[in-house]
Amino acid sequence: YGRHMSDHSKICNFFFVRHAPVVKRDGHVPAADPPIQKRDYALDRLTRLLPDGAEWHVSPLLRARQTADLLMQSCTPSSLAEDTALAEMDFGDWQDQPVATVWEAVSGEPLHNWSFVTPDIEPPGGESFAATAARVAGWMDRQAAYFSTKPRVVICHGGVMRAVLAAALGAPLSQVIGVPVPHFGLLQLTLMDPARATHDGGVWLFSGLTDTQVCQPKLG
Repeated sequence: YGRHMSDHSKICNFFFVRHAPVVKRDGHVPAADPPIQKRDYALDRLTRLLPDGAEWHVSPLLRARQTADLLMQSCTPSSLAEDTALAEMDFGDWQDQPVATVWEAVSGEPLHNWSFVTPDIEPPGGESFAATAARVAGWMDRQAAYFSTKPRVVICHGGVMRAVLAAALGAPLSQVIGVPVPHFGLLQLTLMDPARATHDGGVWLFSGLTDTQVCQPKLG
């Protein structure tokens, strides 16, 4: 592993962060664009893992922009851009509706063991997870096509991070749609310069998914 990685020194590290918890009504699907909850968040563990001077890419939704503002109190990006490709799956008419009401609507459809919906179910007026995954995969393809070694911090959403996993690992959408992604969860990927990634394994390497809000045990 070490020898092959040293042969390919042109890599770019990506740090995908899920936004802070949002304001929502109990027993309801979250609203379309809710704000984050006002709390004193413990972010030291997360911010220590994020590089300074990175390019930041942020979902245009309010919760992602507010989370970026929180993190920028400790981290300094070299640039910041909003990208609609990084927005969460659009739940359409289900947004801010009682979960029980939505469940009645989907209970006659094919069901999933680990998720509320299967990848192909399209909420009325919204989009399917498959559609979300397609636009996220397009964003990742653009990152590879315009390769640079400058690290990227991406402030986005649980559904987007699941889609990222699918694209990076070549995993079926039905396998990743139920992967738990905690708030302030950190997904790390490494992108190899496609011009050098000529061997087996693709251009993306999964480097870890960390729940940064879980207390770590003290050693000794």
